[in-house]
This record gives sequence, structure tokens and C-alpha cells, in this order.
Amino acid sequence: MWIKNLNVFQAEDKLPWTAAEIEAALNAARCPACGSQSLSTEGFAPPLKHAEAMVYSVDGLVFALHQEISRLLPAAVINEELAARAEALAAERGHEPGRRERSELKDQIIFELLPRAFTRSRYTGVLIDLQEQRIWVDNASDTRAEQVISALREALGSVPVTPVNGAADTADALTRWVQAPDTLPAQLTLGDRCELQDMENVQASVRCTAVDLGSEEVQAHLEAGMQVTKLNLCWDDALEFDVTERLALKRIRPLDRINDSLETLDNDDAVAELQARLALQGGALRQVLRSLYPALGVATDASAAAA
Repeated sequence: MWIKNLNVFQAEDKLPWTAAEIEAALNAARCPACGSQSLSTEGFAPPLKHAEAMVYSVDGLVFALHQEISRLLPAAVINEELAARAEALAAERGHEPGRRERSELKDQIIFELLPRAFTRSRYTGVLIDLQEQRIWVDNASDTRAEQVISALREALGSVPVTPVNGAADTADALTRWVQAPDTLPAQLTLGDRCELQDMENVQASVRCTAVDLGSEEVQAHLEAGMQVTKLNLCWDDALEFDVTERLALKRIRPLDRINDSLETLDNDDAVAELQARLALQGGALRQVLRSLYPALGVATDASAAAA
């Protein structure tokens, strides 16, 4: 287990489940096989292969795995078969099939080809933080994250969470940190990349990679009115990540302090390794959010969420 991206959802009230209750609910919501006439199906799967446990829990962090099975039926394959059948009908009748008939032909082709199509599984990690009243979805896509939360709602009955929202001027805060690194929250330091956006011309943007963010070139863009919409940060020599103006964390990577700990894990015991990774990264990310969110206008008091 290693979380690479983080979409965070904040509970509107105290999350009401125990790890055991989540286990039971997700066990009843396992991802079913994709039927011969189904384009896709979704549910949850055991985080470890050849294991039955649906969740693993450490220090109030409950890890689960969402699964989506899709049939691979490319549009190009359908269109090629449709063109061939339409051409055969035109040769037989002397005229091309109309729009409605082509639509019916397409439906027939999909019906015939679906049972022969390969299937592909896509997995998404989910961390339910029962201590901070948050749910973390390991995916860079907002749409995918919402899909996983919807699946959790179906499995658990009710999941009173919404995407984390900060102050309206998140880009202003990120920009200020690049201009004055000493204003960064405790234990956070600037990395070596960022994305800049001209607020008056959305098509004007600059991507800076592997550069000194204090360089004259970067600072000149900011003085000209551009703002930082994505910023690479490092936390306490343990993690680095990009934070976006929408408060998503992307490209999360371990640094020396966590890498040293990962090297000592017992790879022969899959359960112990997963739980150790969950404790290491989950605990670090929890601390990151505690440092980052107050500076970006996000409430971090779990009791406030439960009030």
C-alpha cells in the first residue's frame, strides 16, 4: 500500500462506524463479476490478494479497496464492424441505412461483442480516518473520487461527507508561500516545482519543474500578477507532494525518513507490512493535513465537524 494521490472528504458529523462495522458492510458490498451483457460493475475487494479481510485498521485509520470491473469494447472496434455491416446492407439494397437503423445495428453489435470482450479491474484505495472524521480517496480525478464515495454511501447506508473546502483565496496563500517561504506552516518547506496561472487570461500558464522557486524568473512571473495554482511541498523530510488550489494532494512520494522505515519492514508477512505502511504513511499524512489545512482555511478540529 502506498497512497499516491489524495482527494479528501470532510464529515458533516461524527463518522458513526467502527472498523468492524465497516468490515461487515463492505463484505456485503463486494464487487460482483461483470456479467456477459454488463459494461461494468463495482463494489469492494479485499486489500490483500488471497485474503478475506475487507479492511485493515491502525490508529483509527481504516483502509479499504474499491474495485471496478469494466469490459473493454473500444469504440473503434464497434465503428469498424458498424461500417462493414452498413456497407453490406447498402450493397444489398442500393442505399445506405438510415440513422435509426444504424443505431439499431450498433446496439446489436454491442450485444454480440460484449460477451467476448476482455475485462479489466481498476482498484482505488480508501482511507477512513475515524479520528479526524475524514475520508481519503487515492485518486487524482475528482470524478473518480466521487464515484468511490457514492459506492461507500451505497455500502454503508449514509456517508455524510463533502469535499474539503478551504478559503476562497487558496491560490493567494500558495503564491504567498512562494514569495515568502518563511510564512509556510511548521515543518513544511518549498519543493522544486509549481504551476502558475494568469488570473485574467486562463490560457496563459507556466509550469516550473526542477527549479529554485525563489529564482528571479519565477518571482518575476508572480510580480507580473500570475498566481500559484499547484505547489510542490515537503513535510519534515518524510513526504513530498503537490497541493492544488482545490486542496487535492497529488504525486505523494516518500522521503528519507519514511524510506528508511519502509526498508525495515518484514516483506514476508503481508498483513504486518500493510499495517506498517498504513501507520507510517497514514500517520504522516494526518500530520500534514493538520499543518496544511489551518493555513488554507480548512477546519481541523474534529469536534467542530461533529458539532
